[in-house]
Amino acid sequence: HHVASFVRELKSNMTLRSEVLGFPMDGFPYMEAVVGFSIFLSVFEFYLLVRQRRRYYSTQPPPELAELVPRDKFDQSQHYGRAKSALTMVEMVVSTLTSVYFLMYGVYPRLWNVSLEVMTRVNPEWSDANEIVRTLVFAGLLYVIGKVCGLPFEVYSTFIVEKRFGFNRTTVGTFIKDEILGALVTAVLGGVILPTLWYIIDRGGSNLWIKFYLFCTFFMLLMTIIFPNLIAPLFNKFVPLEEGELRSRVYDMASSIRFPLGKIYVMDGSKRSTHSNAYFYGVFTKGIVLFDSLLEQCKGKDNEVLAVLCHELGHWKKGHTRKGLTIRLAHLFLLSWLYGKTAGNVHLFESFGFSDQPHIIGLILFSLILTPLESAIELPMNWLSRLHEYQADAFAVHFGYEKALCSALVNMHIENLSNCNPDPLYSAYHNSHPTLAERLGALQTFSRELESSKPKAE
Repeated sequence: HHVASFVRELKSNMTLRSEVLGFPMDGFPYMEAVVGFSIFLSVFEFYLLVRQRRRYYSTQPPPELAELVPRDKFDQSQHYGRAKSALTMVEMVVSTLTSVYFLMYGVYPRLWNVSLEVMTRVNPEWSDANEIVRTLVFAGLLYVIGKVCGLPFEVYSTFIVEKRFGFNRTTVGTFIKDEILGALVTAVLGGVILPTLWYIIDRGGSNLWIKFYLFCTFFMLLMTIIFPNLIAPLFNKFVPLEEGELRSRVYDMASSIRFPLGKIYVMDGSKRSTHSNAYFYGVFTKGIVLFDSLLEQCKGKDNEVLAVLCHELGHWKKGHTRKGLTIRLAHLFLLSWLYGKTAGNVHLFESFGFSDQPHIIGLILFSLILTPLESAIELPMNWLSRLHEYQADAFAVHFGYEKALCSALVNMHIENLSNCNPDPLYSAYHNSHPTLAERLGALQTFSRELESSKPKAE
C-alpha cells in the first residue's frame, strides 16, 4: 500500500513538474530513473547499516578476538559504533530526501537561474552569454548549500561523538580555520579547473571525450604532486622523523627492496584527533608520513611501527600502486567515453528541467546518471583492495613481522575503537580492508606457509 502510494505521488509530481516547467518528457526518463535508483540504493545501504547496528548491541566479541581485545575496550567500541551509526542513519535520510527534493522539484534549474541573477547584480554588463562566470557562481552556490546541509553533521560528529569517546582534539578555532582554508583551496582549484573544463567542452567537437580524458588524467597526476607539497602543509605540520634507531631501520628496510625513499615525516594529526595512521606519497621519489598519534601508541614498540610500514611498502613492492593507477586511468577512460556520448543529449537536460545545455550542468547530470555504474564497480574494487591488503600483509610476514603486525593491528583497533564485530554483508559492501579477525587468521596462514616452504635441516 505504501509503495503504491509512493508511486502515485511520484507520478503526480512528475506530471506537475512537466506542466509547471513546460518541458517535454520525450526519450528516456533520466530524472525519474536517477530518483528511483537513488531511493533504492539508499534503502539498501540503510538496510546494511541496520544489520551492522544490530551487531553493535552484542555483548560478546567474536571468538577469534575474545582473548585479544579487552572486554572494556570491546564494550567501548560497541558504544562508539552505535553512536556513529545513529548519526549516519540520520545523515543518510536527510541526504536522500534532500537529493530527491532537488531533483523532483527542479532545484538545479532554479539555482542555475539564480546564478544569472547574482552575476548580473554584481556586474550589470554580464549576461547569460558569460557562461564561464555563471558556471563559477553556480558552483559557488552549490558549495554553500552543500556546506549548510553537511555542517551540522560534521560539527556533531567532531564535537559530540568524537569528543565523547576521547578522540577529538579539534578546537573551535582550528575547526573554523580548517573550514576557511578548505573553502579557499576549493575556490582556487575550482577557479582553475572549471573554466578549463568549460573551454575543453566548448571546443571539444567530435574528439571531446579524448580531450576530456587527457585533461582529467593530467589533473589527477598533478594532484599527486600538489597535494602533499602544497595543500597538506596548509592544514598540518610535517617535521622530519628525528635521528635514531627507528629512522635508520626504516631507511634500511626501504633500501633492501629498492624503495625510492626520500624523507620520513611525522604529521601532527593529534592536534585534531587521536586516531592514528601512516601512508607514503609521491610519484618518483617517495615520502613516508607517520601520524604522531601512531608513534605515541607504539611508543617503545619500534617493531610495530616497522611492521605497519613494511605492510605499506608491500603495496609498492607488489605493484599495487601501479595497478591502482592503471585501473583508475582505465576507469577514467571509460567515463570520458561515456561522457562524450551524453554531452549533447538534449533530452537529458530536458528531463531534469533545463531548457538550454550549459556545460557544467551536463557534467553534473552525467555524474547523476552514472551512479548505477559506479555502484556496480565499487564491489569488485573493494574485493581487489582486500586482496591487496592480504598480499601486503604476506609481504610483512616474509620480512619476519608477523607477530609485530598482529600486535600492531590489534592495538590500533583497540586504540581507535574500530569495529571488532562487523556484519559480513555490510563489510563486503563497504570495507576496502579485511576485518581484523580475517587479517589475523590470514597472517597465521601466511606464517605457516612460509615455515613449510623453508628447507628442513637434515
